[in-house]
Amino acid sequence: MEKGSQLDYLKQPSTMAWLAVWCTSLILVLAAAVVFEVHNQRVDFEKDANSAISHIQQQIVTNDVALAGFGSLLSTIGVTNLQQTRQFTKRMRDAYPHIYMFEALLSIDPSNKAQHEERMANMGYQNYKISSYVSKKKPMPLAHKFRHTLSYPIVFIDPSLDAVKGILGFDMMSVASMRDTILASTASGKPAASIPFKLREGGTGYALIKVLDMVDRQSVMEQRYVHGGGLAALLIIKTDTILAPVADIIPAATVQLLYGKERKLAADKILPHTTALPLVEIETLILERDLDALGQSFTVSISTPAGLYADQILHLTMIFLLIVIAFAVVYRTLVAKYRLRLQRDVGVIKLSEQHDNLEVMVNERTTELQRQVVQNTQLAQQLIRVQEDQVHHIARELHDEFGQTLTAIKINAHILENAKSIELVGGYAKDITTQADGLYKTMRDMIQRLRPESLDMFGLKVAIEQCLLAFHLDEQNIELELRIDDSVNDVEEIYSIASYRIVQELANNAIKYAKLTKLKVSLEVINQHIHIVVEDNGIGFDPLEHKLGFGLSGVDERVRSLGGVVDISTVVGQGVKIDVSIPLEAC
Repeated sequence: MEKGSQLDYLKQPSTMAWLAVWCTSLILVLAAAVVFEVHNQRVDFEKDANSAISHIQQQIVTNDVALAGFGSLLSTIGVTNLQQTRQFTKRMRDAYPHIYMFEALLSIDPSNKAQHEERMANMGYQNYKISSYVSKKKPMPLAHKFRHTLSYPIVFIDPSLDAVKGILGFDMMSVASMRDTILASTASGKPAASIPFKLREGGTGYALIKVLDMVDRQSVMEQRYVHGGGLAALLIIKTDTILAPVADIIPAATVQLLYGKERKLAADKILPHTTALPLVEIETLILERDLDALGQSFTVSISTPAGLYADQILHLTMIFLLIVIAFAVVYRTLVAKYRLRLQRDVGVIKLSEQHDNLEVMVNERTTELQRQVVQNTQLAQQLIRVQEDQVHHIARELHDEFGQTLTAIKINAHILENAKSIELVGGYAKDITTQADGLYKTMRDMIQRLRPESLDMFGLKVAIEQCLLAFHLDEQNIELELRIDDSVNDVEEIYSIASYRIVQELANNAIKYAKLTKLKVSLEVINQHIHIVVEDNGIGFDPLEHKLGFGLSGVDERVRSLGGVVDISTVVGQGVKIDVSIPLEAC
């Protein structure tokens, strides 16, 4: 087609409509690809965000478990056994890095202040003094009511660093945030968390406090504060450490830990890695979860941009180019359509030639099938003849061996009836025994030929070994190389019998016709197939000039009936190698 004709074809209304449909389809495909990518990112984000939140929840649960364990230890051994307590807290801090500090508080009545300081000095804290923080802010009414009747000084701290030893004896009730937390735990009997605060060593943390042994919570304000002696367990939790692993779970996310209705930051905001951000941002994915459990009330906010990354832009570009190429191919196909019409006659001629070739192939296949049918018929006739020969042979042996032996036994028994001396009785009885033994041996040989007894008693491996020994190869100066894997004993009976007959027939053919001096036989199970290889170094034969004899034909038919194959490799003067493979699952 000339260029002008191609331009005229492009200006046709049907072509313009087809082009409009193609452009619309291109836009829809690209839009669907973008939506699919964003959807996948949303699914991955929700999965990773839930995993990150679950990780944070686990750490919050860990805080409660650590506080409960610490409180239980304090309730059991008090604050006097510092070595055991410190071993516990050190193990917890090593296992959970976000737990920054353990502290034990003891409520002290003002009248017992000097006595408490003296007791702590006797425990080794020489400079121990109860100290308070004086706030310029107006204390809360409840705290104001008991500020002169209750102190909760620190009596144990871990880690016991030089920088923090100075806060031993510090009264936590003098700090408004700690006082509110202690009173909240006292009133509820459960752990309570303080508002987050800046740590002296840097970062943000909060205190998790549980007042212990509060049996009568209603009278605690009147009794415990007056008499003193109550214990409180306190953990300092580093919120920045809680959030740190989230950056590895979602590198492209902004993560915030918030508290309170004002949604103030409880930890430093985690910003996304710039290398993990998309080149083209389409929307922002946000997932928030309230973690209000175990006295620790926080909100986790995770957000990440969704869009197209470099590899996705590359994929879209490739899709665009593929669609354009497809359009070009289709267009060229439409333009060249009329040329195909001109070539129809050539195609018909080629089709006719192919039809003729197919006819030839069908005829060849039919001839092959007919040859196989004839071969199978001959094989069936041979099998019938073999069966008749076996029946005739068995009948003749029964007549010759059994008949003569039984007649002799009958004659001896008749003579024995009329015997008048002990010597005659013993002699004829001995003759009957000898004749019975011969009869038993003949019967055993016949049974062995019909079905080898060793196959049922000892398995296929031993049966084949005995079968080959029966050929007396050493007397014929034939070297035998036998390799049989023990796994052949585990195959089903149908395969055992078939394998035995195949080896028996192949070995018999080789010994009779091959003029060999060495015979190799191997059986093994590989990949659910039983492999049989029989190889000799005899005279071999030309497979093109000699058809398979009835022996090999019988083997081939037996193998094919089990779904297997027979591979015969032979060269005149170089022996024969027959490889049989039978699938064990075929039957």
